[in-house]
Amino acid sequence: MRTRTISVIVALAVSALFYSACDTGLKGDLNENQPPSTFFTVDEINLPDDVRLVSQVSISWWGDDPDGYIVGYEFQIGDENEPWVFTTRSDSTFVLPIEEGNMDADVRFSVRAIDNDGAVDPNPPSLVFPIRNSPPEIGFVSNETPPDSTFRVFSFGWSASDPDGDANLNRIEVALNDSTEWQEIPIDITFLTVRVDDTVSPATSQVFLGRGLNSSGITFDSINLDGDNEFYIRAVDNAGAVSEVAVHEWYIKQQTSRILFLNDYFGTNSNTISQLHLDILADLGLTQIDYMDISDGLATGGRRVPFSQAFPDRSLAQPTINLMLAEWDHIYWLSDNLDRHIGYGIEITTQFFENGGTMFINIPTKNISPDNPMFEFLPFERMEILPSGQQSFIMANNSIVEPNEDFIDNPPFLAAGGNLISYYPIVPFGESVPLFEGDFRTRNPSFIGGTSDFDGSKLISATNPDENIVFFGIRFQDLSADSDLNRLVELTCIEILGFQQ
Repeated sequence: MRTRTISVIVALAVSALFYSACDTGLKGDLNENQPPSTFFTVDEINLPDDVRLVSQVSISWWGDDPDGYIVGYEFQIGDENEPWVFTTRSDSTFVLPIEEGNMDADVRFSVRAIDNDGAVDPNPPSLVFPIRNSPPEIGFVSNETPPDSTFRVFSFGWSASDPDGDANLNRIEVALNDSTEWQEIPIDITFLTVRVDDTVSPATSQVFLGRGLNSSGITFDSINLDGDNEFYIRAVDNAGAVSEVAVHEWYIKQQTSRILFLNDYFGTNSNTISQLHLDILADLGLTQIDYMDISDGLATGGRRVPFSQAFPDRSLAQPTINLMLAEWDHIYWLSDNLDRHIGYGIEITTQFFENGGTMFINIPTKNISPDNPMFEFLPFERMEILPSGQQSFIMANNSIVEPNEDFIDNPPFLAAGGNLISYYPIVPFGESVPLFEGDFRTRNPSFIGGTSDFDGSKLISATNPDENIVFFGIRFQDLSADSDLNRLVELTCIEILGFQQ
């Protein structure tokens, strides 16, 4: 009982003290928030009078708050009328401004800390940076310029930089054949394509930006058709400093026809063989034909030939080469080897076929791997396999090359002009349209036992289901002298593919 009485007395005493304190109030003044202070990591910049910094500078700072913590900073570039910019960083790299037309400037940089109560350093420190502008630099990307000669379409790629920092670059300027008429290109563009309209006089052009061929509204009117041309490019920075001008010179040929003849026939008799085909076309009234020689480079060991220097670089298949080949309605592709440029056909002719183009291909067949990419392009799926123990296929001298008379009216007479032992029959895919078959047999080693019948495909020529590609797999010079080559070309190129000049 006595212990309980003491506890009650203590509780009453504590309550009395509490109410007494509430009644009289606590005495004292609250401390006001103290503003933060700001400091540069480097207090001052001391340079000899003739030494200046580049306009891209790295600046760091820090802040201190006596009664709280720093939540961020604001910096100002220039005089007190310039805006303050908030950041949570305590360092950064800046491209300090130089007024256009000047090389040198003294640029003030100020910074102030902000604390957790929103107080701002009332006396922010400043540093003055003595800077000097350096002119930008620009150059063509080596594999993104036109070859020695082009027709209507050509592209340029370039790379620009600035010693003061690439953020100091302002624009790119380009000109064609007239270095007083500069056209502006946005600084984020590093590639353009030009398409010439040579159907009007004087010729004009369109300029497309980027690899997506975005219209620019820029035109060039000073184009030299069938002559040398010069493309100029330069970079301009924010201070107006101009780079040295980069120049590329090449030849622009005027397009004269709807037909492009691709001579991909390698060797010393390349011109003779291509002229044989051109003469046949001329006999059929197709006299106006544009010609491109892509017979450079050697295909060895079953490897695809290096990409021709007559084309733009292979990396420019899209958009340049596709856009270029789409300028023609018809292509006559002559070659002596399936390891040559036909292996690139699928990647450089997409737009040509999308535009309704048609193509005649004359290349001798041979044994090649079934995973060759050309099978995705040509109207057959593989070559026939030589039966075990047989040395080669053979089309005997004067054996007839038979037409598919269900598809062909008035077929030409065609026959082998000797014992042809290097050819392989082609195997059509399901919807290929067969055109001609060779009288293929197989040859035993060293002719021991002579030749044997062959029961597989004997196809040597076919068209695809869309009838926009015709492949003929025998060299014209390997056919007999009495073969009707003119009728063959008339049938394939004019009647099936609709060639018009």
